[in-house]
Amino acid sequence: MAHIGIDSFELEETGEEAIKSLPQSGKQSAVVSRKRETDNRRNQSDIRKMAHDFRASLNIIIGYAELLLDEVLGKINEEQRRSLSDILKYSKRMLHMVNDIDKPS
Repeated sequence: MAHIGIDSFELEETGEEAIKSLPQSGKQSAVVSRKRETDNRRNQSDIRKMAHDFRASLNIIIGYAELLLDEVLGKINEEQRRSLSDILKYSKRMLHMVNDIDKPS
């Protein structure tokens, strides 16, 4: 609900009523501002969904690399160990980046 102060008189209006009562340039600014807010909320929602998907995939990669490094599924040689260590290291780094991007403001 918007509060519009006129000298000592204060008027409460809903968002659409408040926009209708504004001068034309104010209406355009209010519409642009409302659209920006809506777009921003939609973008934040999309980022959260993508971050969730990335986290899920990265956690699977990290878990599988750890299983292989712990030789739960069988013996690995030194070259495989180095490769798996790199996979684990960079997957964890990416997970931290995704978490940083998705931090609440």
